[in-house]
Amino acid sequence: MKVAVIGGGPAGLLFARLIKRRAPAYAVDIFEQNPVDATYGFGVTLAGAARDRLRKADEALHDTLAECMVFNDEQDIVLNDRKVSLKYAAKGGAIARLTLLNLMEQLCAECGLVVQHGRRIESRDDLAAYDLVVGADGANSQVRTLLEPKFRVQNRVLHNRFAWYGVAKALKPNALVFRDTRFGRLVAHYYSYAPGMSTFVAECDGETWNERGFSRLSDDERKAAFEDVFADMLDGQPLVENKSVWRRFNFTTCGEWFHGNAVLIGDALRVAHFSIGSGTRLAMDDAVALNDALADCADDIAVGLARYVELRKPTRDLFTEATVKSFEWYEDIGKQMELDVVAFTRDFLTRTGRIDDERLRSYVPNFYDTYMAAFPAISSGG
Repeated sequence: MKVAVIGGGPAGLLFARLIKRRAPAYAVDIFEQNPVDATYGFGVTLAGAARDRLRKADEALHDTLAECMVFNDEQDIVLNDRKVSLKYAAKGGAIARLTLLNLMEQLCAECGLVVQHGRRIESRDDLAAYDLVVGADGANSQVRTLLEPKFRVQNRVLHNRFAWYGVAKALKPNALVFRDTRFGRLVAHYYSYAPGMSTFVAECDGETWNERGFSRLSDDERKAAFEDVFADMLDGQPLVENKSVWRRFNFTTCGEWFHGNAVLIGDALRVAHFSIGSGTRLAMDDAVALNDALADCADDIAVGLARYVELRKPTRDLFTEATVKSFEWYEDIGKQMELDVVAFTRDFLTRTGRIDDERLRSYVPNFYDTYMAAFPAISSGG
């Protein structure tokens, strides 16, 4: 069998490694349009449950990544001048995206796989020789674009604006900071992913952008505004740029998961919003599910791809619903920020509908105690 994996990100590399280990005789080609050592972004996260699933699928890969991860179970939620400190029951792991990709490429090489960098798929003819085509090429998927009518693509462009930055310091603890400022409502999401680096996502709501004049600032001025407003959190450090362009989020989903011998995984299939922090996790889980489905069907492509949808769609649907609820919460951030900080934190933690008040007890026990103390009526059934 000849397999083309389009995209050298976590999903594509993991799928290629899994199928090559399972069937060494298969010819597996990995095409990545970016050059070697190029990555756009800073750190990525993998929660404990995701690491457990990865360990089950590929223990060597899991252990290699875990050695380079930064683990944390603490997070501050800050609303203007008030703060709630959370301590989660499980630790989340974070790693530099470039480190993640380099380690995965090295492990792929051990299986005889070589990523062909600087190779962009331009037409369907480029893929005609392959029995299976895996579109793992991210939110701007070329595979999806080439076959777009078949995948029934839907796009929803959000109103909030955001940009990704880094900070040359391990900011601890991780935090989400929401502030009413002279510029409007600004939000900072940050977490450390290496001993001397953190990811910093800057965001503002549509009103701040359109009516308060944030749109009239240059990117440099917007960067300076965040450095000023969040100087106490940054400890005087400047924000580091890496294609840090201010933009709106395009929430892309596909009604069909495959067409013929072409199948989508990761962000090529459904784009995960950064507010739920699950993009890498979902992409890698997709890769595992696709390999498992094909193995279940003795690599019969037509049957295997249908099996992939059967195995994976229920979970993906739940996360899509959670994603929509999460970004809609941020889209209406002005209303949320009118709450008291404790009520605001509770609203944030339960925004996706996947965590209710009872689950807070096991998910973030210290906040559960705080919340019940602040709102005793709930504990008595009120």
